[in-house]
Formats: sequence, structure tokens, C-alpha cells
Amino acid sequence: MKWLLSILLITACFGEAFAQPLVTRFPSLAVKASSRGMGMGETGIASASGSQSLLYNPAITAFTQHFHQASISYMPWLAGISKDTRMLGADYTASLGETSALGINLNYLDMGQIDVRDDNGATLASYRSRDFNLGAAYALQVATDHALSVQLKFIGQNQFGPSPVNVYSVCGDIGYYGRIDVGSLRTLQIGAVLSNVGPNINLPTTAGIGVAYSTVTQANNQWMMTLDATRLLKDDWKGLRLTGGIEWAFDEQFFLRGGLSWEHADRGNRKFVSLGVGYKGFVNDQSWGLDVHYLVPYGPSGNLSPYQHGFGLTLVINIGNFE
Repeated sequence: MKWLLSILLITACFGEAFAQPLVTRFPSLAVKASSRGMGMGETGIASASGSQSLLYNPAITAFTQHFHQASISYMPWLAGISKDTRMLGADYTASLGETSALGINLNYLDMGQIDVRDDNGATLASYRSRDFNLGAAYALQVATDHALSVQLKFIGQNQFGPSPVNVYSVCGDIGYYGRIDVGSLRTLQIGAVLSNVGPNINLPTTAGIGVAYSTVTQANNQWMMTLDATRLLKDDWKGLRLTGGIEWAFDEQFFLRGGLSWEHADRGNRKFVSLGVGYKGFVNDQSWGLDVHYLVPYGPSGNLSPYQHGFGLTLVINIGNFE
């Protein structure tokens, strides 16, 4: 799988030749409503779990131990500056055996009311702007501890202007995931993704690499530490974003999470500390869970950050398993 990692790294490096940052469209492709991932600093390329992996790296789903997994998420978007914008997500993964999985996911971003005004400030028109993407992914284990994935997404948006204009297109992702046992009850996970590859319409095409380290204690508790590095292609290194997180799981039922996101002020300034909690309940071979996250911006502009008072929640359901 080294060839895929090399392709992603080389592709990201060639973006250095473009001096100006991209103004991207279709923000629903870049916003991830997963409360577990957001609670860990918005990481997940190597650490996502369940059907929420479709948002970060679908290749992870090839190792699912459940026949069916689903989740629904709700997250007010940019709560610090808007009261009527919100992100909704729903995803589902079905196992096709012990080595492959098929997933579908829908992400819907309601960008609130848009008022079109003239030079004197008079309102010419008002309407709601929306953005969505619907994806289908396939993941396959290509070796005992390695998997690849492909995902195709149909995207749509009604763009504002003198009048709303509906725009539709398609894009795709490829992903890699691997895991390595580095000692008794210790695992290193590695992921790489190339996301939102499509037509030249200023999509947020991104290359990302993630690592995660987890260990299980003698008391059957688990620690996980994760780090992701992502970068918009065709941008310089100011476009590099770093996110990291930690998760403590008590007896596979109670979860405490924390994370940190850093991004250059000229490229979005997504600087926040994240906090999260989670619970998982079991009924025979079924399980359900609830994850919640909260964001605390930091830095000179923290009090004015659009991520001020950001929060979200995710409900997860797992049905059946191979064990």
C-alpha cells in the first residue's frame, strides 16, 4: 500500500506551485457532523469508527465487525455568527462479508436565509440556501491488515445571486487504511485519503494523512491518541491543517474525548479546543450509542470565532456481529 501513500504525498506537494488559496464551493463536502470525530479535534482519517468512517476514510469500514451500522448527526454550523444554519448527516454501512463493506451517506447543509439587497440596502429577494452531497462507498481488505476504498458522491447546491441557481455535479474519494500490532494490546493505525476529486469547479479537493495509536489497559479500558494532517490541493503550505485528539474508553461503554484544531488565519482559522463524551449500550449482539461534542475557540479572535458555542450530537446503532 506504500504506492498509494506516495501518490497522495506527491500530489499534495505539487500544490505548492500555486501561490493563491482556493475559494472552494460545496461546503457540505468539508463539514463533518460526526460528534466522535469533532470531539477529538475533528480527526478520523485513521481513527473513525462505524458508519461515520464514511465521512473521513471509508476504507476503515472494510474491518467492520457488524452486519449493519447506522448513525444520524445534527450540528449547528458556525453557531457563533448564525442562528439558522445547521448540518444534518445520516450514514449506513452494510457488511458484505468479513472483508468488504458497502456504505451510503447523506450530508445536508442548511445555510439559512439569504437576503439579496441593492446598493441602498433595500431587500430585493429572500430565500434559503442549501448544499448537500449523497455518497456511495465500497471498501475491500486487500491484505490481512490493509484496505482500500472508493466513494462516488453526487453534490448539489442552490447558489445565491440575483436569483437562486441550482448547480449539480459529481466527485469522488479514494482511501487507504492499515493497522499494525506494535505490542501486546497496542495498535498503530494509518490512513490516507484523497477527497472530493472532480470537475474544475473549485471543489475542496483535499489530501490527508492520519495516524492513531491505541492501547488497552489491564482493567479493560482503552486509550487512543490520533493526529491528522490535511491540505487543500493547489494551495501553498499555509493551507496545511493539523488536528489531534485523545479518547479514553471505560469498559467499552463510557467515553471521554478532547482535541485541538489548528489552521492558518488566512486559510479558515479553524482554531478550537474540542470536548466530547459518549455512551454505548448493549442488547445481546446489538448496540447503540450517543456522542456529544462542544467547541471552545482559542487565539486572539476566539471571542469572535464562528465556532463559538459550537456543538453537535450523533446517535449510533450497530446490529449483529461476526463474533
